Amino acid sequence: MDLFAFLEGISPWWWVSFGLLLMALEMVVISFFLIWPGLAAIIMAVLLWIIPTMPGAIQVSAFAIMAVGITFVGRRFFQPSEEPETNLNQRTKQIIGKKARVTDFDLGEGHVEIEGLRWSATWPEGQTAKPGDVVKILASEGMTVEVEHL
Repeated sequence: MDLFAFLEGISPWWWVSFGLLLMALEMVVISFFLIWPGLAAIIMAVLLWIIPTMPGAIQVSAFAIMAVGITFVGRRFFQPSEEPETNLNQRTKQIIGKKARVTDFDLGEGHVEIEGLRWSATWPEGQTAKPGDVVKILASEGMTVEVEHL
């Protein structure tokens, strides 16, 4: 059976059914891809309703062009935005801005206690500290934090 010959006599409802099938598959696989060809199939049904004598080859070509075009446009405008940076599993990012107590200091490096845990720390050049001083966490790199006096 020739696909193009079959398409020449079909009802627009076949395209609607195909579009709904693609959209239903989208709900199953959640790829955010099949929705666009499904929308193209629905538009193809509208075009076939307006031009009922459209040849099968034109239908397939129009559907393919619309599916690709709508996919690019749809993914461009409805693409999930960049996820907000979360510090949920990044303890070193969670402590930035918190206060810490100096436990020891020697030549720009030392250790601080943050929420009961001891961390290696560096101070900006020229700053000194003594045990017991309170400092603020500016940044973190691995297991070392950069601090400054309050």
